[in-house]
Amino acid sequence: MKKEDISYEILRSNLSYLDEEDIKLIDKAYNFANEKHEGQRRRTGEPYIIHPLNVAYILTTIKADKETICAGLLHDTLEDTETSISEMEKEFGKEITRLVDKINNINISTENEYLTSYYKKIIVGMSEDVRVIIVKLADRLHNMRTLYALPVEKQKKKAKETLEILAPIAHRLVMHKIKSELEDLSLKYLKPE
Repeated sequence: MKKEDISYEILRSNLSYLDEEDIKLIDKAYNFANEKHEGQRRRTGEPYIIHPLNVAYILTTIKADKETICAGLLHDTLEDTETSISEMEKEFGKEITRLVDKINNINISTENEYLTSYYKKIIVGMSEDVRVIIVKLADRLHNMRTLYALPVEKQKKKAKETLEILAPIAHRLVMHKIKSELEDLSLKYLKPE
């Protein structure tokens, strides 16, 4: 059995709080993302689909709704594959497509203190739907867990962005477990001592 199949079974076992119709939609999103990311690999060497699967799994630990989990599975398909917005809308409707599109429009930088403050306000303000931020936090959490695969300079940049922007947002959203792990992983790369 492939690693991605095992990962999907682990994700599915965590969906007991959803009904069968919700799970069918999540199955459809997984199959769509798996097909679209076919042949792509992460820097860790794993098949790319492992990342969206982990993002979706993180979302199940906070009992996210079906749309949020689908957005977690699909979050990189618009950005990293040939998938169009119209194709995604046809398959998953406007709500899930809007979530995925907004997730892709969140950019983060910590070039200076003003920008850090500005990005915190923009991220929270631009998201009339908090689920966009929640998927972004789950996405960053999994990326931080695999940060070792990036060059040292990128590790430090991502860790700084996470510590200064995303961990405080997780705190504001009362997502303490995610906030703590984001901080711990950031400090591992910024201040390993």
